[in-house]
Amino acid sequence: MMESGRLMDFYDDYSPYMEIDLMKLEDGYSNTNSGHRCPHLYRCPACYKDEIIFIKE
Repeated sequence: MMESGRLMDFYDDYSPYMEIDLMKLEDGYSNTNSGHRCPHLYRCPACYKDEIIFIKE
């Protein structure tokens, strides 16, 4: 699996430039802001399957 970056960076064109804590309130995961976890997108280079893995900050 290869890391593709923060999941929230793929929401729209301006997402990578938004405040991280603000985006955590909108990411759809209930414990990313309070649990200090960040959803990252991982992709398999062979089959192109995507998986979201939470990274501790």
